[in-house]
Amino acid sequence: MHGSPPLAPARRGHQALALVALAAGAVYLAWRIGFTLSPDTLWLGLPLLVAETWALLAVALFVFSSWRLTVRTPPDPEAGPAPSVAVLIPTYNEPPDVLRATVLGALGVRHPRSPEVWVLDDGARAWVARMCRELGVRHLVRPRPRTHAKAGNLNHALGVVTADLLLVLDADHVPLPGILERTVPYFADPRVAFVQSPQAFFNRSFQHPRRADDPVRNEQSLFYDVICRGKDRDAAAFWCGSSAVVRREALLEVGGVATETVVEDTHTAMRLHAAGWRSVYHHEVLAVGLAPEEVGAFLTQRGRWARGCFQMLRRDNPLRARGLSWRQRLHYFASVSHYLEGPQRLVGLLIPPITLATGVLPLAASQYTYLALFIPQLVLVPMATWAMAEGRYRFFEGERFALVRVIAYTRAASALLLRRPVRFAVTPKGADSRGGSAVRALLPQLAIAGLALGGAAYQTVAQVLDLPGRLSPFAYAVTVAWALIGAGLLGWMSLWAGGVRHRRRAHRFPTRLAATADFAPDGGRMRAAEVRDLSPFGCAAVVDGPAPARGEPATLTLLLDDGPVTVTGEVATVRRDGAAARVGVRFGALDTAAGDAIIRWCFRHPFGPEPAPGDQPSRTPEISTAPPRLRRRRRSDRSPAAR
Repeated sequence: MHGSPPLAPARRGHQALALVALAAGAVYLAWRIGFTLSPDTLWLGLPLLVAETWALLAVALFVFSSWRLTVRTPPDPEAGPAPSVAVLIPTYNEPPDVLRATVLGALGVRHPRSPEVWVLDDGARAWVARMCRELGVRHLVRPRPRTHAKAGNLNHALGVVTADLLLVLDADHVPLPGILERTVPYFADPRVAFVQSPQAFFNRSFQHPRRADDPVRNEQSLFYDVICRGKDRDAAAFWCGSSAVVRREALLEVGGVATETVVEDTHTAMRLHAAGWRSVYHHEVLAVGLAPEEVGAFLTQRGRWARGCFQMLRRDNPLRARGLSWRQRLHYFASVSHYLEGPQRLVGLLIPPITLATGVLPLAASQYTYLALFIPQLVLVPMATWAMAEGRYRFFEGERFALVRVIAYTRAASALLLRRPVRFAVTPKGADSRGGSAVRALLPQLAIAGLALGGAAYQTVAQVLDLPGRLSPFAYAVTVAWALIGAGLLGWMSLWAGGVRHRRRAHRFPTRLAATADFAPDGGRMRAAEVRDLSPFGCAAVVDGPAPARGEPATLTLLLDDGPVTVTGEVATVRRDGAAARVGVRFGALDTAAGDAIIRWCFRHPFGPEPAPGDQPSRTPEISTAPPRLRRRRRSDRSPAAR
């Protein structure tokens, strides 16, 4: 258990490409610093140079993080008594369907000693207490004043819960049954403080590509699939707040969960590493969560992360943290400084329209020298990023999300400079995350696009009429091209964000589940059916025979792992599917047992009939053995598993 973790084979070609790209970028920056700045235009040239320098430094930090990746296999469990485990579910304002699913998942986790399940309810809600009594789990409410949000909630629990290990789950992260079997064996090393697994998301959210067959790939895949494995190489993988098992003794040694910032998980992990504790990143999906479904909730979450990381830079800068190795310092600095991407991107978006409107060039150089030094690094840096990212980086996806985040990150940076207080903002979950206007959320980006188009129009007229601020033909062509590219990307991103709509009450899980169906005109004659998607509120099924009419009563018997479950409802949608009919059924009120059985089934198979990592293969009979694929939908229902 001691020593360095096993590493994936070195990718010599990718590493060589990364070094060449960084060298090209360094040559370009050396030329920029030494030969392109003019005192008369320093007000515009210096911000651009700083932005370009930071962009290359960020790439260098990514190359450092992803240079070699770990390949973890859990050790065999040691003989002797198993450690005691408590599952901690901090919650504040999550709705019943979100929280109940997590509690049911926690109750299904396998371990030789049945884990205690604790719901840490900072909302002090009566219905949560009733649910906990009904399900037989512990309900803990801390006394007022309830300060420091999630960190304070967990610290209060540390004084009550006595288990050796703590499985910490966000209220919207449902564990798979095998999560402890895959993580607890690492704790045979007495200096392992925590084991972190990836955060994967069962819903097709705002941060997922609209058309992709991989249900796990999303905006955070580069971090969890590549960067975390690189951090693990140097014992610098940090606690990400959920889907992690933490040693209680380690938390107590560093004074509990850090409360000085709103990124308590990252901050606490850094203190654990500084105190000599080890960490493990186990790269296997062991829990599935609920990602922000629309742009407003996404920006609320990312804005909180940015503000918290800027708090760390100001109060406990990793580069100055005692007890960390120089590699750990770089890994932590790379993560908490990532959010400077916002100001850097904003400068890049604003320079072209300013230049077009004023005629002031941010650099003074020969056009041939500029092209000879700028183009190589412009091409090589994205290529190197793609190569080091092991398929988890897509240029246009990356640009799209960077443009969505740019203002949220910049506002967080301004709060750092102005030393404004930072408050913990809970990410809206489920239906609460919907209803915001994408146009309103992205209004600053649309305004920048308008400035770029206006600047291009003015400069075009200036070229013809020789107006003030007229640029040379080469400068005009280059600057207009950058302005139009920026405006086009901003407009494309805004249209995409506005097209993400979730019209169902609850997420539908893709499946291939055998069932029988009875519609009112059938007079009790059961038809064979196959359920294609499912939630406690409804399903879509392909049924034999003639299509029923919309509004007809329907009775379905679902053949789940735990036994058949019968549900009633009404037909909501009907369309032909070859010789059969595809029927959407809206369920009526389910009894508790039926609802819980459906929830358990869905989260045992969150991405379809193939068994998820850490779970057991399905024993459910299936009509079709073809694997499910995420289908393209109409613009009005872009998410295949939408709420």
